[in-house]
Amino acid sequence: MFARAAGPWLLAVVVAAGLLIASGYRTRDADSRAYVTIAARMAVGPLEQWIVPQWWGAWGMEGLFREHPVGIFIVPALLSRLGVPTAGASYAFNLFCQAACLLLLVALARRLVPQLEANLLAWALPLVPIAFVFRVRANQEYPLLLGMLLALYGVARAHERSAWLLVACVGFAWALLVKGVFALLAPVYAALWLLLLNDPGTRRQWVGWLGVVGMLAVAPLAAAGYERAYAQASGHSFLDYYLGARMALGGGAGEGGELSGVAAAKLWNTAWYAARVIWYAAPWSVALVLFGRGPQGGSARFARFALAGTLATVLLLALRDTRADRYVFPAYFLAAAGGILVAHARSARLRACGRTLDRWWPWGPALLWFGLVAARVALG
Repeated sequence: MFARAAGPWLLAVVVAAGLLIASGYRTRDADSRAYVTIAARMAVGPLEQWIVPQWWGAWGMEGLFREHPVGIFIVPALLSRLGVPTAGASYAFNLFCQAACLLLLVALARRLVPQLEANLLAWALPLVPIAFVFRVRANQEYPLLLGMLLALYGVARAHERSAWLLVACVGFAWALLVKGVFALLAPVYAALWLLLLNDPGTRRQWVGWLGVVGMLAVAPLAAAGYERAYAQASGHSFLDYYLGARMALGGGAGEGGELSGVAAAKLWNTAWYAARVIWYAAPWSVALVLFGRGPQGGSARFARFALAGTLATVLLLALRDTRADRYVFPAYFLAAAGGILVAHARSARLRACGRTLDRWWPWGPALLWFGLVAARVALG
């Protein structure tokens, strides 16, 4: 699948990146602008100091940047050193991650449903509301999702060949480097995949669980290694800040941190995130919630996984004091992908549309995606 689709999608990414660079496009997103600034300053500094980025005036702030690990800056800074304008490099890397995420979601769906049905994801996912919001950005969401999907795909294929365990652990390590503890959703997704989707008769099914265990082992090792390297380079602790106020999991409501106030706050967070998922993954999120007794076979199994993964994301992120749409970013694509497969199984009209569209695979969805990026640039 990747061999056939890689060429058209890579071409679409390269041309879209060239368009962004040539036009001098700048997003209005404040986080993206801050990350471009930080990556630009990193690029001209010594490599041994890359693990210690600073704010350098971004968001009007100075001092050490310890909001997340350094992963999101590495590729743009490297591209900048090769002569690519830093803003363009940051956007280009994000575009590459977008395309790779779409292809990985198609590949995951193909584990359970026919090729034609899975291919429909590449047509429909770029049209969900969250995709329009994050079309041209320089922040962590798509790079994080890419690492998590690589980890999940590696676990899903581990029973075929043990080398896929390495893919799972590398994908997870990348997700950790991009957004720290948020990456811990990856072993949750992998465990849900193994529990809900693997056939009891599948040979070597147990190998997939080694991937989950491997990820859980990688997390503390990676954290300890990162902390040591950061402290040696800066003389400060990364984890003391990052696992303190930054990861706030306290009460968030209720006078004096009363238990009832804490519970009310977490319930409100849950409802808030659930509403975001329904909207930003619309209309397919509605199909997923209502799928009931509709589809059978692979579509139903993938829908159960997507629903479980979405609920796990919402419930775990609701524990935090702070809320942001981007925190549950992976849930939008899980919910939308599951809903698309449900709708395809239930709608004869959508199945006919899918057969027509599939004649244009893989160039069609790549051109659609490029057109959406170009339209975003044209609209400023």
